[in-house]
Amino acid sequence: MPTIVREDHDDLNITLTVNIPKEDYEPTFKKKLKEYSKQANLKGFRKGQVPVPIVRKMFGQGALIDIINDLLGKELDTYLKEADFDILGQPIPVAHEEIKLTTKQLKDYTFKFDLGLVPEFEVQGLDGGDAFGRYDVTIPASMVEDDLQDALKRMGKQEKAEDELQEGDVFKVEAKELAEDGKPKADGLNPTFTLSFDELTEDIVEDVFTKKNGDSFKFDIYNLSKDKDEAFVKKHFLQLDAELDADVTYGHQFEAKIIEVNRMKHAELNQEFFDGYFGPGKVNSEEEAREKMKENIKRYYDNQSDGILFGQIVERLKAANTLSLPTDFLARWVEHTKQVNEGKTSAETVAEMQEGLQWTIIKNKLAERFDIKVDPEEVKQLIRSQIVQMMGGYDYGNMMDDMVNRMLQSEQQVNQAYNQILAKKLFKELKEVVTISEMEIGTEEFEKILEAERAKNAPAPEPAIEEEMTTIVEKETAPESEQGISEEIQE
Repeated sequence: MPTIVREDHDDLNITLTVNIPKEDYEPTFKKKLKEYSKQANLKGFRKGQVPVPIVRKMFGQGALIDIINDLLGKELDTYLKEADFDILGQPIPVAHEEIKLTTKQLKDYTFKFDLGLVPEFEVQGLDGGDAFGRYDVTIPASMVEDDLQDALKRMGKQEKAEDELQEGDVFKVEAKELAEDGKPKADGLNPTFTLSFDELTEDIVEDVFTKKNGDSFKFDIYNLSKDKDEAFVKKHFLQLDAELDADVTYGHQFEAKIIEVNRMKHAELNQEFFDGYFGPGKVNSEEEAREKMKENIKRYYDNQSDGILFGQIVERLKAANTLSLPTDFLARWVEHTKQVNEGKTSAETVAEMQEGLQWTIIKNKLAERFDIKVDPEEVKQLIRSQIVQMMGGYDYGNMMDDMVNRMLQSEQQVNQAYNQILAKKLFKELKEVVTISEMEIGTEEFEKILEAERAKNAPAPEPAIEEEMTTIVEKETAPESEQGISEEIQE
């Protein structure tokens, strides 16, 4: 059977030599040729009766590569899962070790792979040191009131309005194209369309601010609504088809009569609103509603504050745990897996990788220390909740199950969800072992701090939304090692 021999070069670099005797793959190879012989349909031979020597000559090379590659990958994968060390990246074929497979005379094969190791260390920086500052944001009553009024507006209903136009109104107009003398053009365009008061340009707002249903106003069709390009104007205001009406000519001046005004009437502050907005029975009075609003706002700012705190803890741990990594191996791995970022040199890519790997290694070490586990069901539930959020908060049952299952097939999505859960659990543990000093602060001042964090390209992440590199191969979740091997096996 195949054997694997480990050769240590230093604490960070090893080479694995995989020996595959002929007798371990020859039976499979011969069986595969017989299968091809029965299935082959070649001119001059009856189907299923193509001689094995001809099949061997025509298809043997590809079959042998597949068989060796599969056997090699499985052996490496099994070895790495059972090994007592963690590796960085994936095994890389040793440079200049070009292996040529031949079907003319089967023989033993030897393959060599270089690996980079995660350095052995104990996490420093959690004990002692200055206290971490955490912002405790004070929520003003005015912010609670704004949120409450916004909720009442969103839970309200549209009603017809007959008085003067107001901000927030949506109104329908019947427009007529004007001739040069300012009168309706005999054969001009006569579209009917809907406008939002809040999207009108400043010039138009001045003209219509005192208008009501039945009144008229003149305008330039291209100076009617904010940020609307020619394509939008033609399609939505003039109702012209880009292809069918390409030759239609028209002027820019129009006159419109307001034929309908709709206004959002705020919901009443009653039990119907409480149940519809907060959920049945969760809020039963205006006082409780305001308190719940305040709790929701506070939760948002607490998450942002925790994000800043988490970032501070991460930076201190990274500074206290400078790790030696196998730089040469990582550079070769970047080249081998074609991970050089566009516009960046390999050295720059490796430098960025090392910085990300440093925290990933520290994080995994801390996860072991605190015995943090992430269950597959937790990953599934997080992905489901993210999809539900994207769908407007509604869970569509079986359809949602299909979407979740498709997302679970994406290694990237699973890794991201896994890291979010792990980071959240890790942050919870870290808060218990570090010294934290609470600092009261107002929302306006805190928003400036958040803006400064974003300006540094280091936004304050919520612990559950942390993104980071996932290049470490965990023993229990090691990916298939055969990736990238077949291209190294040449005829």
